[in-house]
Amino acid sequence: MKRTILIVDDELEVLQSLKEGLEKYDETFSILLAEDGEVAVDKLNENAISLVITDLRMPRMDGFSLLIHIMTHFPDIPVIIITGYSRPVMERMAKKIGAIGYIEKPFMLDDLAQKITDTLGKKTEGGAFHGVSSAMFAQLIETEQKTCTIRLENKSSGKQGVLFFQKGELFDARINNTQGEAAAREILSWNDITLSVQDECLPKEKKIRAGIALLIDQAMLLKAGQKKEKG
Repeated sequence: MKRTILIVDDELEVLQSLKEGLEKYDETFSILLAEDGEVAVDKLNENAISLVITDLRMPRMDGFSLLIHIMTHFPDIPVIIITGYSRPVMERMAKKIGAIGYIEKPFMLDDLAQKITDTLGKKTEGGAFHGVSSAMFAQLIETEQKTCTIRLENKSSGKQGVLFFQKGELFDARINNTQGEAAAREILSWNDITLSVQDECLPKEKKIRAGIALLIDQAMLLKAGQKKEKG
């Protein structure tokens, strides 16, 4: 059965060249195009989409907000991120991201077609957008150097927290009355979450000095210790 692929990018020339270049694979999949996240949401609502390929930096609704929308409303649809970042950085992230893949700019169309085929194959094996972690999303924010506030809820416990980013740096974190690195470590230990993103960072004072990678390592140790206590 032919699948439908949605490609999202604000550069119309890139969209058109990808569509034309992938036409030779039209026996396997068909292509829909969207120039930003808002158009992509409309396409998702109107069509049976099997895979989304998206850039992250776009006007109106960017790739981060689109990812959140897909996580919330279409958790069965895998996503491939178009990125300009180096392979080692994205490979480290991909291990945590699961069903979200990536392709590095510049890329060959045949490589993208292979990535599409591989991702669709994993989906048929049961791969999905389940269990997206706060650590994954924090790394994505850091990599793209985004300024934003992320509000998260741990699905298993119902606890809520906030992460504040300034140009990709984690400035502060909050869970109820707990702030700073202690709050960040707990939030970054959450595996299955819901979240929303606001494109501003209100705190002006940086209260977190440790890097995200170190905080994630500490969060994993914290979670392991909690499991040991329960066991």
